[in-house]
Amino acid sequence: MLADGRLMRRRRRLVQIVYDLASQPWDRLRILDLGSLDGSIALEFARRGAEVVGIEVRAASVLAARAEQERLQIKNATFFQDDVRNLSKQKYGTFDVVLCAGILYHLNAPDVFVFLENIAEVCTGFALIDTHVAISAEAAVTYKGRRYTGWNYREFPAGTPPDKIDSSLWASSGNDESFWPTPESLLSALATAGFTSVYECHYPVVLDGSSDRVAVVATRRPRQNLISQPVPEACLNELIPEEPLPLSPAQQEYQEQKARTLGR
Repeated sequence: MLADGRLMRRRRRLVQIVYDLASQPWDRLRILDLGSLDGSIALEFARRGAEVVGIEVRAASVLAARAEQERLQIKNATFFQDDVRNLSKQKYGTFDVVLCAGILYHLNAPDVFVFLENIAEVCTGFALIDTHVAISAEAAVTYKGRRYTGWNYREFPAGTPPDKIDSSLWASSGNDESFWPTPESLLSALATAGFTSVYECHYPVVLDGSSDRVAVVATRRPRQNLISQPVPEACLNELIPEEPLPLSPAQQEYQEQKARTLGR
């Protein structure tokens, strides 16, 4: 179960983020790993003492995870063969930490938005989402009356045999095309799903990753208003606009001066 350098760095970052942000010792955490593949990251957290549940759609990956679990004699991890789209509080309970690393960008619309809502339902602490995002808005979808932009990524060429799809462990299952939201649409989707704060992780870095991949932490806590001056509901529901915000007056003046200088 040796990971290459990129995977090692990415998994190490996940461990560091959870360690830094979790408010409890490892042995008091219940962690969910969505799209757990061969169980590498789930077992890493289990070896630290957390109770871990892994959900993975492909039977071969689940068997590999269970075999490694048996080899390591780990008792505090459970691996289920299931589609992550079936996630619910009724079926799996609640979790202090939900890991959604490398799976969100394998879902199509509207599944990607339903999935985020399901994550919010089972999350009592925070969700760590490591995913690709669209660098430009080339497609738009509507979910529950709200417009989200991104691009459509084709997972498999048309006519790909089912057995090849099933053996593609690092690809989608059940859909040939996936929807990658823009960073702004991802943040909006997390907010409307019920998360109260969202933070982007810049360090630890993954230098051999790609510039269109982000790691965000979304917290699921009671929403707070002001005591001294209650904030109107409309303000509480504000979302990040898709269009870039204007520059500050100082930056705008600097850019104008630079343009005039270059124009001479």
